Amino acid sequence: MKLHFGILAGWLLSGAMALALDAGKPAATERFELGMVIDDAALEKRLIAAATALIDSGKGISVTTLTGQLDRRSCAARLATGGGKKLSAAELVAQARPGVLVVAQSFLCGKCDKRHLTAASGVMLTAEGAFATSYHVVNQKTNDVMLIMTGDGRIAPVTAVLAARRDADVAILQAEGKGFTALPLSTNAPAGMPVRVISHPDHNFYTLSEGVVSRQFVNSRRRGMEPVTMLAITADFAKGSSGGPVFDDTGAVIGIVTSTVSTYYDTNNGRRDNLQMVFKHCIPSGYLLELVRPEAKP
Repeated sequence: MKLHFGILAGWLLSGAMALALDAGKPAATERFELGMVIDDAALEKRLIAAATALIDSGKGISVTTLTGQLDRRSCAARLATGGGKKLSAAELVAQARPGVLVVAQSFLCGKCDKRHLTAASGVMLTAEGAFATSYHVVNQKTNDVMLIMTGDGRIAPVTAVLAARRDADVAILQAEGKGFTALPLSTNAPAGMPVRVISHPDHNFYTLSEGVVSRQFVNSRRRGMEPVTMLAITADFAKGSSGGPVFDDTGAVIGIVTSTVSTYYDTNNGRRDNLQMVFKHCIPSGYLLELVRPEAKP
């Protein structure tokens, strides 16, 4: 298993790693030159500035409004096609990075007057701005507005939830604008198949990791939810990676990142000790395809 950081390319909601930075006021929709070497602090600062400008304009769609749309069950979308040629890791980054998204939300902590940022991951599905991320990334009612940044530096506000499914932890949303780089989906994910993930673990933006599909399994242990089929992979990811694309070796997206589960050998006085293994769980792309009305599929 290999882990390649932003210098080559350039998970789980970011949670406690929310940074407060002074923000200027550029337009909410803009382009930011990322380059091959990622400046994480500059990227965060630009996103906070864009969120601030959007809020000040009074035109932003609140995250509360978006969470109220999570009961939508289907949408029309013209999905991308592609795949076929095997890609090296470097070729995948060059081809797919523009369609890999930072899904950012701003909020005020109540302890200072600076705006803070959470950052998760996503994948662009259509040239018209429909994108996918995890349901739990969207379901954050205390945040202000949601923005995306593409892998080629385009920043755009999120305007609507198009469709979602809580038990599968998937959502399709709409970003403002057109001409985005869309990535194709695939449902072929046998155990042993090589995979790559591009995501943003703990604000380390556009990190590439590699591994294999270790198994497909039915997760029926979640209270109050329907059983769903999931993928376990060995490619690394962490908080901030939720919603990030899992690629096959042709650049097709076979699933999106959802969670990790840690296995410990001992429990002493209610505290788990001796970490043995961390399972990396993903949602297959088939659940995204189920949200797209059949007549809209290519």
